[in-house]
Amino acid sequence: MLKKICPKLGCNKLINFTDKYCDVHKNEQNLRYKEYDVNVRDKESTEFYNSEAWTKTRAHVLTYYNDLDVYAYYELEKIIAANTVHHIIEIKDDRSKGLTLDNLIAVSSSSHSEIHRLYNKNKIKTQKLLKELQKKFKNEFK
Repeated sequence: MLKKICPKLGCNKLINFTDKYCDVHKNEQNLRYKEYDVNVRDKESTEFYNSEAWTKTRAHVLTYYNDLDVYAYYELEKIIAANTVHHIIEIKDDRSKGLTLDNLIAVSSSSHSEIHRLYNKNKIKTQKLLKELQKKFKNEFK
């Protein structure tokens, strides 16, 4: 079976390619997501992110991008494992694009945070950049 390194910063444990984190960090991440769902997300968003449709779509997107952080690959010239799927047009802006594949891009947690910082400066410019990165990836790898 294929292996990869746990994406938790500083962890070098080898895990199965299909796992998100090693056993130690899996529980830590689950607690963070549950806390986020309770304290930050609205009920409708929590239901969306816990839905079977989102779980399947998210897995499909990560597989499509070969678990590669597309933003880091092109913008930082680094190969980093993706562990997050980002909505280019956020679901709070347009819920109908929540499961639309061309609206989703695989990134790491750190890139996801950086993208949201860029959204605060210029959302339209950042969305355009992400669309260009999608095209680059498709032309290069698909």
